[in-house]
Amino acid sequence: MSTEKDMYNYIEETLKPMAQEDCTKMYADWSDKYEEDMPGCSYNAPKGTADRFAELNLPKDSKILDCGAGTGLLGQALSDLGYTNIEALDGCEKMLEKAKLKNIYKNVTISYVGPEIELPIEAETFDALIMVGVFCPGHFPMDIGTYKQFLKLLKKGGIISWGMANPDRYAERDSTYADKGFDKIIEGLVSEGLVEIVDDHPKNLPDYLKGEDGFFWALRKL
Repeated sequence: MSTEKDMYNYIEETLKPMAQEDCTKMYADWSDKYEEDMPGCSYNAPKGTADRFAELNLPKDSKILDCGAGTGLLGQALSDLGYTNIEALDGCEKMLEKAKLKNIYKNVTISYVGPEIELPIEAETFDALIMVGVFCPGHFPMDIGTYKQFLKLLKKGGIISWGMANPDRYAERDSTYADKGFDKIIEGLVSEGLVEIVDDHPKNLPDYLKGEDGFFWALRKL
């Protein structure tokens, strides 16, 4: 991308409803330049998400799954903080090829994510799931079932956490975010007795993207 403005406009254009296959192609085509392009748009979300995750004070050898790992920006930030037992999940093989080069993941799994997709990972094996930039239009399906599939991978008492932009900014472009759709999903998980919200969450995530703050969420599996 030639300028910071061009990069920001491109990202905004990608944040729209699309089929997972189209999203995968977009990232496959972008994989060679992704890490070169993103800093030009002040994308501080991976480091900020890792820093907030560290505040949960989980042991550094906790088994962590980086969901929607992409090229490994979040995994690298976790590794820099001393976490040593990280695996990766993503639907785009070309992005994961870049992530593998960082030598921070003990295993990588290629899979789409969604409410009807049984993830090809052994159940109840992770202490924590973490993700960033995946709950937005065209990316992980915004559905309570998506969260339920993730929860299958967690041990009882495990943490599912993520960094995201303010979901209200997507309400006009994606109906699943309208009328506080994201909040209703979290409320549904809590009301079904599947999770509890970790104290003081969500927390502010400063300068998530292009100077806009986001949120860091942490839920505990019951």
